[in-house]
Amino acid sequence: MPFTIRTTLCDIRDDLHALRRMVAARGHIETIQAIDALIGVAEAEAVQAIRRIDQLA
Repeated sequence: MPFTIRTTLCDIRDDLHALRRMVAARGHIETIQAIDALIGVAEAEAVQAIRRIDQLA
């Protein structure tokens, strides 16, 4: 997989986790749950994308 794609996916993941920590500090439970759902979807999609790209390489 090209380095830039993997780096971008990791950066997005890290940003989502940072956002979650920031929201958690403010105690917004519903927002935290929504972010957790987005993180789960983003991680699953990233894994699938990485596998497809690696198979093509």
